[in-house]
Amino acid sequence: MNQNTLLAIAASIGLVAGAGGTWLAMPGPAVEARALSKAELTAAISADPSLCPVPQAPIVEAPTEDEALAAFRKAQEASPLVWDRNNMPEISLTLGPCDKNGSGPGVSCMTSIKMSPQAQPLDRVVGFAKDASGEWIATIN
Repeated sequence: MNQNTLLAIAASIGLVAGAGGTWLAMPGPAVEARALSKAELTAAISADPSLCPVPQAPIVEAPTEDEALAAFRKAQEASPLVWDRNNMPEISLTLGPCDKNGSGPGVSCMTSIKMSPQAQPLDRVVGFAKDASGEWIATIN
């Protein structure tokens, strides 16, 4: 036989012997997992509540209805669209749910605005943020 053939046969025998020896020497996997009963799971969570944390809703700082009305009136007075500043309407505002403003600082609140007591309410989203002095500012879009 030629030397290359003998070398290939020896390498193959060594590879098979090494793989077989490793297979025989290694223990098989021992599966020790078991399903927990509902009672065991409840007892574990009762013993350590941090195992199952309850997600908390984020707390959003929002203006009170009076603060929101004052901020909206101030923004309305500063608006360039108001042409007669001597005849400002009697604005009333009802504040709805508020959430963190996704496009800037502060909060966005659903509001129902009436420009006069006999006017139909206008539902719109108004943004509110605090200035450096802690006063609420309304952003009218």
